[in-house]
Amino acid sequence: MSLLLVALATSGAGCLGAGASHEEVDVGHDEAAVCAGSPEWREGQWYDVGTVVNYQGSAYIAEHGNPGYIPTVSTYFWEPYSGCADGPDPDPAPGPGGGLPEKVVAGYYPNWTLSPVRIRDVNSNYNVIYLFAAKPVGGPPGTTGAVTWTPPGDGRGAATHLKADIQYARTHQGRKIILSVGGAGAGMSFPDRQKSQTFVDSVVGIYNSLGGFDGLDWNTFEADQAPDTAEMIWMSLELKRRFPGFIITAPPAPWNQRDKAFCEAMVQAGAMDYAAPQYYDGPDLDQQSYIVDSVDEWVSLLGPRHVVVGFGIWDQPNYMSIDEAIPTWNQLERNHPTLRGAFDWQIHTDEGLGWPFANRVGPLVRQ
Repeated sequence: MSLLLVALATSGAGCLGAGASHEEVDVGHDEAAVCAGSPEWREGQWYDVGTVVNYQGSAYIAEHGNPGYIPTVSTYFWEPYSGCADGPDPDPAPGPGGGLPEKVVAGYYPNWTLSPVRIRDVNSNYNVIYLFAAKPVGGPPGTTGAVTWTPPGDGRGAATHLKADIQYARTHQGRKIILSVGGAGAGMSFPDRQKSQTFVDSVVGIYNSLGGFDGLDWNTFEADQAPDTAEMIWMSLELKRRFPGFIITAPPAPWNQRDKAFCEAMVQAGAMDYAAPQYYDGPDLDQQSYIVDSVDEWVSLLGPRHVVVGFGIWDQPNYMSIDEAIPTWNQLERNHPTLRGAFDWQIHTDEGLGWPFANRVGPLVRQ
């Protein structure tokens, strides 16, 4: 008997049709009572496996015990309970502006470039664009918890048209725009809830100033700055609560055990949609044999749908050529057909090379 059936039987819940046994019919009768009288979900209350709750008019069942995670956000812990007649569609549509593409082809859009391509004119094979990068107020590890983001250069009108281009990319081109926070040397600490709340409020402020975006990329655990995992889970879930469909990602160091533990905890809490290990800018990180073995490890840790592979396509040491990247991706996809996707660092470098990542890797990822 499955865990779900055991939980339903022991809690008096179950969904059975005509022809069920006497024992099963009794369970079915109890189900009606459970569905009619399931308690309202409460944040901070412990829920055992099999508990059915009502949240915003729909029923959910605890797949794993949890301390009151939001049912529509923490999908590792909760799933829609179809045993109740007015329960939700098992795969509800994502909220406005949110929801990941089936396959991710992402690129980082740095704000230090003097004359970058406008966001609406980024190669159409990119369906996720990271705005890189918001920085901590007062410098790392942040004095208040707030972050700020500076627009890129305006050589081709990217800054002048930034807000309009972001919204055009989201609403007309179907792209997801994600604010990346941190970056090289810009770690952040969150030792208390006050600093975490300030961070959330500042992200909301940037969100409003840009007319909205689709997610946040945690790049704040650089160098010696250990992630404050519990607070980062809280902040991520709070942003997901405020903005339905909000995407949370992170680009961890592929070898770092601390980063692995952080990403695993985030995914298990329903606080991260995917991790994207960076296979560039370090000794041997660009080698196919290393990448293949490392991705195997990340997939075993998080599952293939929570892993995106980070490439660096550039004529520099510890970066790949496009002719090295293509067979590497092909091997990764053979090993893990449901990998979530790939990203490239950086978009303006890809443009300068004639869009090799977008035009040659992108279609392979999305096929």
